[in-house]
Amino acid sequence: MADQARPEEKRSPVYHTFDRYARQLLMDGWDQERLARASVLVAGVGALGTIVALDLVLTGIGKVVIVDFDTIEMSNLSRQFLYTDQDIGEPKAVVAGQRLRAANPDVQVLSLNRSIQQVPQTVWDEMDLIVDGLDNFEARRWLNSLCVQKRKPLIHGGMFGWWGNVQRVIPFQTPCLECQPLIPQERLQKACTPPGQRRKTEEPPPKFPSLLSVATVIAGIQFQEVLKHLLGIGKALDNFLFYDGLYQRFTILKLALNPNCFLCSDRFRIKGEIFTVGREESVTELKNRLIMTFGLVAPKIMFRGRILSDEQILGKLRVKKKEPIFINDDSLAQPLKLLVIIK
Repeated sequence: MADQARPEEKRSPVYHTFDRYARQLLMDGWDQERLARASVLVAGVGALGTIVALDLVLTGIGKVVIVDFDTIEMSNLSRQFLYTDQDIGEPKAVVAGQRLRAANPDVQVLSLNRSIQQVPQTVWDEMDLIVDGLDNFEARRWLNSLCVQKRKPLIHGGMFGWWGNVQRVIPFQTPCLECQPLIPQERLQKACTPPGQRRKTEEPPPKFPSLLSVATVIAGIQFQEVLKHLLGIGKALDNFLFYDGLYQRFTILKLALNPNCFLCSDRFRIKGEIFTVGREESVTELKNRLIMTFGLVAPKIMFRGRILSDEQILGKLRVKKKEPIFINDDSLAQPLKLLVIIK
């Protein structure tokens, strides 16, 4: 089914009537017109994304883009309240878009029934902020990579059973998701493919426990961080917030920019990282080392404009000292640059 958006000619300014927003207009520092000019993309309209997207629309954000290529299942209905029994089997993005437009006709809602990797670059470029509502670790890493590349603020959220977490990423100012090892792959989101193994496409994605109450708390915090950022008010979350719903505890873990982060550090981004390669090492062996070193999924190695085959021996390529190779991977929105030294 095609992506859907409400025609432009039917739009009216979000601040056309003060009745809809009367209570929030009483807030100190509130600027409804500023929100009306804002554009926010929600990646994934599941447990977290449906709540954040609805909050954005009801608050009067000018443009809300929702992206999801999944379809609605019966198990979604206990915590994703934009959907009903009649929607089972339908695309999430399309149905969610219809419900969001009905919730506030003054907001422009663009529904993209596709993966985040297929979103046009022009859409990313016009966004003021990105919200992470994904439930797939590899897609989340890709989104983080793209936000760093385009210098787009990212509000990340994750959950597993009674637990959840939130992190605000401002590229090159606060740590990105690759800067720190605080996102457990088995508790706060689905685990990625173990190093050296490839997930079979026919295997269904793993399921993990999810609770509406935790989704409501985490999505609410994500939404508040969006508002504070767009309005320029309050104290933003600069560290890692962990929520334990079982014991009703919030824990703040201090983070710092990692000078060795392969996504956002100057060491990689500007200078490039020196990577030593054995003269008799094959491309397959190098790929395995890249998987172990950087946590990649299925790297492809590009040298002098072409993809290297697995059986090629690196020492026979006549690589000049510190000549760059570029690594493409499903977890990266941009290639990783390495400066190779053959020994």
